[in-house]
Amino acid sequence: MLTSCDPSHDNESPISAVSSEQLTNELQITAKSEGNNNLTVFTSPTRYIKVYDSTTGAMMGSGTLVKIQIAPPQTEASYYVTTAAMDGTTSVKSGVKSISISEYTDLPAIYSTIFGDGNGGYTSHTWVWDTEASDGVWGNGAYLENTGPGWWVVSAADIDAQAEGKNLPDDGLNGWMSLALTGVKTSRGESGQVKVSEETVKAGWDIGRMVFSGTTPLMGIQPNVGGNQYDYHILKADDKNLRLCAPEPGAGDWGTAWFWNFKRKD
Repeated sequence: MLTSCDPSHDNESPISAVSSEQLTNELQITAKSEGNNNLTVFTSPTRYIKVYDSTTGAMMGSGTLVKIQIAPPQTEASYYVTTAAMDGTTSVKSGVKSISISEYTDLPAIYSTIFGDGNGGYTSHTWVWDTEASDGVWGNGAYLENTGPGWWVVSAADIDAQAEGKNLPDDGLNGWMSLALTGVKTSRGESGQVKVSEETVKAGWDIGRMVFSGTTPLMGIQPNVGGNQYDYHILKADDKNLRLCAPEPGAGDWGTAWFWNFKRKD
C-alpha cells in the first residue's frame, strides 16, 4: 500500500482533547470514486491524526489528509486513527472504519506489465515454461549477476525429470500457471494470490518483486534448503516473457540463486 499525507493544520479547528467515541464519529474514509482503491483518510472537523491499518497495526501515515493506495487483491481496507490533546499528554484512539474496494486505478506500471490487457485494463494471463530460452527453463546461477540459469541449467527436455524427482509431476513441461489481480491458479490444482511491486534490490538487474501466497509458481521450491519459495525478484516482464529469481537464504552478490524462465501462452 502506498501512502502520502498533508501535514498542514486547520487553524479554524485546532487539535483538542476528544473522546474516542467522538473521534470515531469524525473519522472519514473516502475513495477517488465508488469502490476505488485510492483512499483519503481524515476527520471532520479537521484534526492532525495518525492512521493505522486495523489488521496489522502498521502506521499508514500522519497529517490532516492521509492518502493511501490499496494494491490488489485486497478488497477491503480498515483503519483506526489516533490524535492528541494540544499539550500532547493525552492520546485518543478511534474505533475501526472500513471501506470496500472493487476498482483499481493509478497503480504502479508493473501491474500493467504483469496483468495488463493492452487496453488500460487488467486480465488473466497463462504462463508456461519458456522452451525457447537459450539458458534453459530452470536452474541456478549467480545472485545479482545472472539473469537466468547460469551454473546448473535445466533444459526443457529435462524439466519433466526434475519435476518428478521433486514430487511435482504437474510442474513439468506441460505445467502452467495463470496470474491475475484476482488470484493465481496452477496446473497442480492449487490456487492462491500474488502481489507485485516496483521494489528492486539492484539497479539494472531486477525490475520488481512478486510475492505469492497460498501457492507457488511452477517448481517454486528451494532445492538445496527445502521448502516452498514464495518471494521472487522480477528480472524481466513483458507480453512474451517473465523471468523470476530467488536467492538461497543469506546469499549475497555472486551467491547461489534460482531462476525461472516463463513465456506467455495467451
